[in-house]
Amino acid sequence: MIAEMIIDTEEFLAVLKRLKPRKTTKASLAEELYIALFNGEAIFCVRGVQTRCLVEKAINWRGYIEVNSGVVLSFLAARPAGPNIKLSVRGDVFQIENIKVPCKTMQSPEWITAMSFEAHLHDDPKAKPHTINLYCPKCGKKRGEFFKQKIVKQRELGDPPPPKYPSSRRCAACRHEWLEFNDLL
Repeated sequence: MIAEMIIDTEEFLAVLKRLKPRKTTKASLAEELYIALFNGEAIFCVRGVQTRCLVEKAINWRGYIEVNSGVVLSFLAARPAGPNIKLSVRGDVFQIENIKVPCKTMQSPEWITAMSFEAHLHDDPKAKPHTINLYCPKCGKKRGEFFKQKIVKQRELGDPPPPKYPSSRRCAACRHEWLEFNDLL
């Protein structure tokens, strides 16, 4: 595959900050980072964290690539100078600016790439929806646990008001709550 993608530098650095592990270890830097293009957005996925950013220009990018995350995350330490960053793939070589690293490529149509990323991010579909941890829309971690709201029949003076919309999931990392429509069925 010979392809390239041009992304705004600020958006790219924001993506890397979100993907950066809290604790940097050799194991976390050796993990694989997946990069794909879907509907004009670059999708970055590592360790169950997925994030997206807008692409300024994409040429012939089909499917996704798998590259070492440590090399890509090194751009947080050495900030690129230009307004845009060019990501390119030539065969089995991935290049960001002037750094070249080996990569694995999977060429596929855009819709298959989207399905592949969904399958990569979600657990066994045969399991009950209540037992599957989902991705938090606020922090992006796979810590969204199902919880049942306590129903208070008689409110006491000084109690907080009941939520406007009931939540069905709570993130164990950031404590953000949201309603997952699949939990209602």
